[in-house]
Amino acid sequence: MLFGMDWFNALNYAMTSTATGGFSTTNGSLTSFHSPAEEYVCTLFCFLAGVNFLLLYGAVAKLQLKRLFYNVEFRFYLLLIVCSVAFIMAELMLRNGLSLEPAFRYSLFQVVSFLTSTGLFNADAGQWPHVTWVVLALLMFVGGCSGSTSGGIKSIRGVMLLKNVRNEFRQILHPNAVLPLKIDNNNVPQSKRVTLLAFVSLYFILAMICAFVMIASGIDH
Repeated sequence: MLFGMDWFNALNYAMTSTATGGFSTTNGSLTSFHSPAEEYVCTLFCFLAGVNFLLLYGAVAKLQLKRLFYNVEFRFYLLLIVCSVAFIMAELMLRNGLSLEPAFRYSLFQVVSFLTSTGLFNADAGQWPHVTWVVLALLMFVGGCSGSTSGGIKSIRGVMLLKNVRNEFRQILHPNAVLPLKIDNNNVPQSKRVTLLAFVSLYFILAMICAFVMIASGIDH
């Protein structure tokens, strides 16, 4: 409301940002309001909603925000956003001719929206370079942090997958080595690693089946 929304729209976007639900009062989503300030506010709360709520509460309640950066999942979540925004921003500036601020704002909003599965938009990503679609699609699959309202496989599983792959390569070089998989100094047992791989495999199989069904039905967007 401080940046121009009426109380009805402000209430709806407050709830949809925090729940990362994607509900919009207009077909044009945030583009209907033509307000960069509102887009930044929405981006901020979608980002916060993608963080583990218990971790966020613990950091804020004890006024120890640095605790967030001790958490490996939050660091991975933040790194994904920073790297994706930097790449897409560069693409928009080089290929679409956008200036610095709009390129940053559009890329930041869309990256956070896709990563947290919010579904809001502030620009037509269909007009962006195709390589940016790949980045956004990957972010959609990864998702936000565990213990948040976002979708995807969750960032913590992304961290575990990367560490598991690293361990497998190390095992090739050192066949007799015992390589633990640790998350925030907690060892992940072998049974949970197998469950992780089964879950991610099933997730992607179902995604491919759904994509096949929609394409076979004639849906091309």
